[in-house]
Amino acid sequence: MSDQKHKRYLKNYIINPAYQLRYIFWLTSSGLILVALNAWIAYSYIKENYLTLVDLSPMTDEAKDQLYSELRHLVLAISSSSLLFLILISVLGIFLSHKTAGPLYAFKRIFEEISQGETRKRLRLRPGDEFQDVAESFNKMMDSISRKP
Repeated sequence: MSDQKHKRYLKNYIINPAYQLRYIFWLTSSGLILVALNAWIAYSYIKENYLTLVDLSPMTDEAKDQLYSELRHLVLAISSSSLLFLILISVLGIFLSHKTAGPLYAFKRIFEEISQGETRKRLRLRPGDEFQDVAESFNKMMDSISRKP
């Protein structure tokens, strides 16, 4: 896929940047807080147990170093998977917000057209978009208005 086409494709998903980026910010921020809190709690308990079990045990210093090295690897693995999770949540946020931002954009566009006298316009949303029932009600209302003398 060419760079220009890729940018256009991404632009199609970011229909209302203010709304969508705010949505993604709150979604990702919440996830980041949860991940950081869980990591801190888990690391605190594991570190406390390591200090008690490893430092007080009759192991060699090399064995203790190996256990602490494994603890650091575990923390790195958890951190990496949490970061991947946050990236996934952010991408999912873009797709989910697109399902609402697209219809809102369509509503805004159709309202502007109707306010300019285009009373025959009707709202058509993509399959899978949110607000299908609202669009259907809007179209019925416009049909009813256009039938009245």
